[in-house]
Amino acid sequence: MGISKKYFTLAEEFRKNNQYKESVENYLNSILIDRENSDSYIGLALSYKNLKNYKKAISTLEKAEKIKPDNVVIQKELAMCNIIDGNFCNGIKHLINSIKMEPDNTDIQMQLALVHEMIEEDDMALMIYQKIIETNPEYIRAYIQKATLYMHIEDYLNSAKVFKKVLRLNPDYYRAYLALGICMEKLGNSIAAKRFYKKYLKHNASEEVFERISGLSTDLRKEEITLRIV
Repeated sequence: MGISKKYFTLAEEFRKNNQYKESVENYLNSILIDRENSDSYIGLALSYKNLKNYKKAISTLEKAEKIKPDNVVIQKELAMCNIIDGNFCNGIKHLINSIKMEPDNTDIQMQLALVHEMIEEDDMALMIYQKIIETNPEYIRAYIQKATLYMHIEDYLNSAKVFKKVLRLNPDYYRAYLALGICMEKLGNSIAAKRFYKKYLKHNASEEVFERISGLSTDLRKEEITLRIV
């Protein structure tokens, strides 16, 4: 075993044991002897990332990228480190590179959509979720995230439509009943809202939801009194 390999092996052991400072020293020694070993750069970058030194992690990964530009692990890590460090444009660029390398990797596509959500590019996020749904119609996570985003931007009608699809895919996903109750309440359909809230309560007793139902019942009684007077 060469000296560079010995340092690399030792560095890997330190990193696996969460001894990141020690791993950094050994990765650097390995790189000093062999500057073309991309694995040493990747390991060093992961150690820097765990030490929360994201700028050093990024610069190290960029060196690894020059050695192996088509390495998907490098692209994913560059994406994550840039996003954590607030460099969203670079993060998106490397996520797109990752998707080109692994076009069937749904998790990367989801991550891309989530980043677009983070920077309030909601239309882009919705478009990606829809593409995932069209390609993987059973992938429930995309439906949930899409419906939740619709709710966040106060498009309660579309949110309700997608949450109903979630329930068709997975009737046991009872949180959808709470979301549907909120959507119906926001849309002014108190009767439907109560029905969904009650379905949710069968799975999870929540004082807040009881209060919501009570408030809706009061509003309905007020409507009845008004109608009688008229």
